[in-house]
Amino acid sequence: MTTFGTYLRDARERAGLSLRELAKRMGVSHVFLGEVERGMRGLPSERWPLVMQLLPGLELQRLAQLDLLRRPVRLDLSDKTPKVQEAGLAFARRIESGNLTETELDYLIKLLKTAGSPEEEGT
Repeated sequence: MTTFGTYLRDARERAGLSLRELAKRMGVSHVFLGEVERGMRGLPSERWPLVMQLLPGLELQRLAQLDLLRRPVRLDLSDKTPKVQEAGLAFARRIESGNLTETELDYLIKLLKTAGSPEEEGT
């Protein structure tokens, strides 16, 4: 079980909610929520406001401090061009190494947030 899953389950139990009850209130299946609690799935970001409402003791700041919002990211580059594959792998290696400076991270975040996709540029 992941730390996040444990934290979520503990918050649910402190609120006195069964897995089925919380899942019903969230509009998801109890199977899905059980998988989230066991770390097999991530909780979609659009569900966070509802979870925060249903589990008032669950604090996003606390989750961020405990680094619990991290989820594995899988990137399938097999059908991409060689240049895209090279860029994706270089980016992943630098991120994984953890040796990017704050300035580099700020630059990358700004670049990725402001760069329009080819589809957007055509509209």
